[in-house]
Amino acid sequence: MRVLTLFALATLVFSASAESFKIGYIDTEIVVSSLTQYQLESASINQEFELKKQELLNLFHHIELARAKLNENDKLLNNDTFDMELARVLKLESSFKKETAYWQEMINQKKIDLLQRLEIVINEAIKKFAVNESYDLILYENAAYVSKKININNKIISLIEEM
Repeated sequence: MRVLTLFALATLVFSASAESFKIGYIDTEIVVSSLTQYQLESASINQEFELKKQELLNLFHHIELARAKLNENDKLLNNDTFDMELARVLKLESSFKKETAYWQEMINQKKIDLLQRLEIVINEAIKKFAVNESYDLILYENAAYVSKKININNKIISLIEEM
């Protein structure tokens, strides 16, 4: 019984002297996708590559037509002509794969660069917000549960939009 009484007394003493902590949480995916800068630059990246995407789709359709024509005419063509046509289709397919991989990598790299720039902006905004609002701790990324009380996504988004 003495242990229980001491425990209760210790809890009261520590809770009375403990400072309150101000904690915030942001979901970086929500913050990033909500930013006007991200939306505009992402749309710009997509628009920049839209013409190339259409060119690649046209090449893909051309390859499909050439392959279908080759399959239709395989019995009509002699072996040398068939082999030449097949080599041409295979070369087109190889070119299509290389171009697709190259442009996909270019798009990915531009999006990574955009996200890296935004990461710097978000981190600066978090630090500024934390100091101005006297936060002791701001968490981000994975959390099992976050109450609305500590969710500061909208505050961070507003601060970044104002910067």
